[in-house]
Amino acid sequence: MNNPPIIIAGMHRSGTSLVTNILKKAGLSIGKKLDSNSESIFFQRINIWMMSLLGASWDSPKNFEDIDEEIRGNIINQLNALLNSRTNSLYFGWSSIIKKDSFARIDTPWGWKDPRNSFTLGIWREVFPGLKTIYIIRHPIDTAESLLRRQMKEKDKDIQREKQYSDLVKSLLSINHTSYNSSMLLNSYNDCFNLIGLYYKQILADSGQNSLIVKFEDIISYPETEIQKIIRYCNLDLDKKGLGEVVDKIDKSKCYAYKNNSELLDFEHLFEELIKTMGYTI
Repeated sequence: MNNPPIIIAGMHRSGTSLVTNILKKAGLSIGKKLDSNSESIFFQRINIWMMSLLGASWDSPKNFEDIDEEIRGNIINQLNALLNSRTNSLYFGWSSIIKKDSFARIDTPWGWKDPRNSFTLGIWREVFPGLKTIYIIRHPIDTAESLLRRQMKEKDKDIQREKQYSDLVKSLLSINHTSYNSSMLLNSYNDCFNLIGLYYKQILADSGQNSLIVKFEDIISYPETEIQKIIRYCNLDLDKKGLGEVVDKIDKSKCYAYKNNSELLDFEHLFEELIKTMGYTI
C-alpha cells in the first residue's frame, strides 16, 4: 500500500482512547462510525470475527501464530474481499457507496483503534504491509482497578436491563452486539491482572516490528515530549496551539491513581513480578 494504516493497540483501560484522541487532533482518520470508545465499528467487527475463529475474545485472547498456513491464507483472502466490499462504508461513511472509496486509495493518514489489535496484528500485517503500531501500557494496578470498575458497572446494567426476545435475535445475528456488555470472565482483581499479563506478553512478543510502546504515565507526566514523539512516529503534524489544547485536556489525576487508595497499595507486593516486568517500580 502507498499509505498503510496506523493501528492503536494495548490492554483495555490503558490509555488507548487518550492516544487515539491525540492522533485525531493531529489529523489521523479513524473511521466514520465509531463506538463510545472511539473504536471503528468496521474493524472492531472484523477483529471479533477473527478472534472467534480461535474460540477467543477480548477477555480470553489468543494470537494467530500457530494456525495452519492454508487457513491463514484463506482468512487473508476473506479479509481482502471484505475490505473491498461495500461494507467498508462502515469506515468511510455511506457516501463511499457512491464514491467507491477504497483502502488501497486512501491518500490521507488513517488507521483505527481496538485493543484486540494486540492479538490480530499478525494477520493485519499481511493485509497491510508497512503498517505502524502504537502500543499503550499503563501501570497494572490502575488498569485492573479501572477494568473491574467498568466491569461491575456494565454487569449491573446488564442485570437490571430487561431482556427481550429481540435481544436474543440481535445477539445471534450481529457479532458485535449481544444482550450482555460485561465480561463473564472478569470477576476479580486476580482475573484482571491475569488478563493484563496476557496482553503485555503479546505486546513484548510483537515489539520491534515497526511498533512503538508508550507508557500512559509518561504521556501524563511529560505530555509535550511524549506527544511529539508519538506524532513524529506517525509522520503527523500538530502545531503549538493544537499541542497546547491536547495538553490542557489531560487529566493528571489518573497517573498512579491507585497510590491514593490504601487497599490497592496491597497489590504492589501481590503482583510485584508483573509490575516490574512491565517496567514499573514499587
